[in-house]
Amino acid sequence: MSDDEDIPTLIPVEPADLSKKVPLTIITGFLGAGKSTLLKYILTERHGYRIAVIMNEFADSADIESRAINVGTDTQELLELPNGCLCCSIKDQGAAAIEDLMKRRGAFDYILLETTGLADPGPIAGMFWLNEEYGKGQGWDIGLDGVVCVVDGVYGLQQLEEDHKSPAQEDGRQLGESIRQLASGDVALINKTDLATPAQLSELEAALHAINPALVIHRTVRGEIDLSKIIGIKAYATGPPKGAEEGDGEGHVHDEHCDHAHDKADPGAKTHYAARGISSLTLPCPPLTTERLSALDKWLQTLLWERTLPPPYAGAEVDVLRTKGLIPVVGGSRRVLQGVREMYEIEEEEGTVEEGQSEGKLVFIGRGLGEEIRESLERVLKG
Repeated sequence: MSDDEDIPTLIPVEPADLSKKVPLTIITGFLGAGKSTLLKYILTERHGYRIAVIMNEFADSADIESRAINVGTDTQELLELPNGCLCCSIKDQGAAAIEDLMKRRGAFDYILLETTGLADPGPIAGMFWLNEEYGKGQGWDIGLDGVVCVVDGVYGLQQLEEDHKSPAQEDGRQLGESIRQLASGDVALINKTDLATPAQLSELEAALHAINPALVIHRTVRGEIDLSKIIGIKAYATGPPKGAEEGDGEGHVHDEHCDHAHDKADPGAKTHYAARGISSLTLPCPPLTTERLSALDKWLQTLLWERTLPPPYAGAEVDVLRTKGLIPVVGGSRRVLQGVREMYEIEEEEGTVEEGQSEGKLVFIGRGLGEEIRESLERVLKG
């Protein structure tokens, strides 16, 4: 090093706490929506986060993805990038890559797992959520942090419509993958907002909330976003966001039969056409006694495990993709409800409940969520 060259300043790094779980965020989204652009931003910008990114594209497109991001694709090698992040790509099963990654525990604080644009994130989320003991057996100590879905701000509505009209959905019993991705999501990034009109963005946001009223939406240009909005969000440790729509306060089913607009979109906009085949229900939850909480638990078992409702609504066919809830309990505490497909848990909310925070909320997203489920749930909540 010559005398006139600056001597780099060494920045002390706090040793990683290996006793804590590594938060894992699943990145999903429509083909061409901008997932690769988001990953490029994460892997190249100096944002101060130490993130391990696992790219997972179908067929051989991981090679194309990696060239667009300017990283390698050797599945046996983890690449250390100048901004402190790590990157690897996988073309088959992700278990081996994650196992190799966790051998480097301490070199990163977060994991982002990219799914293919054709993937349903629900089963993947379930694997990392309630199967944590299995993960520990593999040498993983990972906790699911949330599911982020990237949506094309210009063509998002068109993609939802085309997905719904594909041959796989003609029998009316299957949902398009794009709708499944949104239903499983905790955060949606509407990308390419610089190319879309305000009307397009408003209608798209309304359609996304029609599919998933608990979805937190952010607008991005070229995938650039404050990373605190997508990592460390603790979506599986908290209830629905305060902005989750509550309809008329008595509980309202959002499906293809609605004739009103949501959010601040044009009242004449067709906010639900993209969500045909899926519906959502948001219902306020009053403080429950121990007896009522136990009754709700039993009701959820029937709903999620047997895919039907207790009498007198037995026989109704229900398919719930995502469940979220914040349940106040008589005495002052609150419980957090989280569910992915048939798996769910009810855990005590972390932290202290402030005085006056007694309101609760239950959100269900799936198929067959008609008035019967609202009436059945109200019977359970009110006793």
